Amino acid sequence: MSLIPTRLRSDTATFLRLAERSKAPVRGNSASDGPFFHYDDSALIQHIGAGGNVGRVLQDDLVALDIDSRQLLDLVDDRLPDTFEIESGGTGVGFHRYYRVPEFGGNQVEFKDDGTEIGGLRSGNSYCLIPPSEHDETGNQYSVSADREIVSLSLETVESLISEVREKTRQHRAAAGGGPAAAGVGGEIPELPEEYPEKPGDWQTAKRWLASNQLLDRLNYTSSNDWSGLEFSVAKCLAEAGFRESVISGVLNRLHPSAKWHSRGDDYRKRTVRKAVVAACNDDYVNFGSGDMEASEASESRKTEESGSGRTLRGGENQMDYNDKKTLTAYQANSPEDAEDGDRVVRVQLTNMSGTGDDGEPVDVDLVSIQKGILRENGDFGVSPEFNGDTKRLGAAEPGDLRLMADGLKQLADEIDG
Repeated sequence: MSLIPTRLRSDTATFLRLAERSKAPVRGNSASDGPFFHYDDSALIQHIGAGGNVGRVLQDDLVALDIDSRQLLDLVDDRLPDTFEIESGGTGVGFHRYYRVPEFGGNQVEFKDDGTEIGGLRSGNSYCLIPPSEHDETGNQYSVSADREIVSLSLETVESLISEVREKTRQHRAAAGGGPAAAGVGGEIPELPEEYPEKPGDWQTAKRWLASNQLLDRLNYTSSNDWSGLEFSVAKCLAEAGFRESVISGVLNRLHPSAKWHSRGDDYRKRTVRKAVVAACNDDYVNFGSGDMEASEASESRKTEESGSGRTLRGGENQMDYNDKKTLTAYQANSPEDAEDGDRVVRVQLTNMSGTGDDGEPVDVDLVSIQKGILRENGDFGVSPEFNGDTKRLGAAEPGDLRLMADGLKQLADEIDG
């Protein structure tokens, strides 16, 4: 008989085997690739019987609210209805409350007060420890503290809670020496570089530019492990064309409602765009062109590191569909279960692009992109990757070329190591 709480079972629910008294998957398992198990799978039951921990994968519309402080607990008690709840078994406040939020997507939200984590919201592409797992520090078992139906919440209710928590807490630690706290995420808003052209444009022009850079599909994402990185990538791509900041902001307004862009304040949005503009101005491979050409008529040029010559990124009439085919994550550690907070991580993604190109010819090609990140501790959810850097596109997925790139990078690393 399965020891997994009945409320967390369903025909489609999946579970992950975790190491004994640990938040990390067992050797040979991973949060991204599994293997995943049904609640009555014999392999999972044997694993639990041998003392292993287990994680419930937060799939579909299932959202877990991690509560690690009395302050957050009191606020949630006042604002949200009672629902199914698990207590972690740690020494302080530690609860996981489960809700169903159909439009929340795969968003992840972290709550802090003066730099100290007090909880967060987790959903798709994450997992949460459940009974009969044991707490990694105390050895106490996770237990059901409120056996109720999992209630449904509207996206507006969740967004209102997020805003209120952030209003009533200091989300970022104050600057050293007692000075004022940084102005929101990412510090001060940079000045607009004098050389930035601030070219006019509209949605159709920006759409064509994103399509020619293989980024248009990102505006259609309904979930992301790294909304900040996605937003910055889109903003920098548009900044490379020299679009006005208002044009860039208008495009980012089209992101899914679960994006950070919509839940953060004006300072966050202005800072995201301004930092993208500064990054474009500091990019040696960006050429804004000259004169007062309208963005809709300009063919902006950039240089490639491979050839050093210019290539033209044109805003044509191409209609492209993008479909993710495979995502792989490489860890600095020997295996995912050995990964720790602060370790580096790399995500490689294989995407199919198909449609009609600028020349009217059909296009059907697999493309490879790579992105660097870092593992961060997510409380009882274990470590999970944060990808805040740009996504680098490596071109078509020709196995021979990819192996050659890998060999070249290894040789370069060996040269740097000396």
